[in-house]
Amino acid sequence: MVYYSKKDYKLLGFMKSERTNKKYKAVIQNKKTDQIKYIHFGQLPYEHYRDLTGLNLYPKLQHNDDYRRELYINRHKKFLKKNHYSPEYFSTYYLWS
Repeated sequence: MVYYSKKDYKLLGFMKSERTNKKYKAVIQNKKTDQIKYIHFGQLPYEHYRDLTGLNLYPKLQHNDDYRRELYINRHKKFLKKNHYSPEYFSTYYLWS
């Protein structure tokens, strides 16, 4: 998995992913070089807890089930790296929080 340090990158926003199996892509920018990176996240056609990207492109996939949310977070928290952006970071904090 690819990790990008929050110290080196800033989040610019979200867009719909053009990849057939992903929901969104996060747009991040290197603070020193201004280089843009895209991080695709959110597996289609699976449901998610809640969409906090601001785009809400998949309202029918939102389930709001607290028990499923808890199971997801427990299963995926091992992939999070403190102070870093990654696909898992965006899925956890923007689709499952």
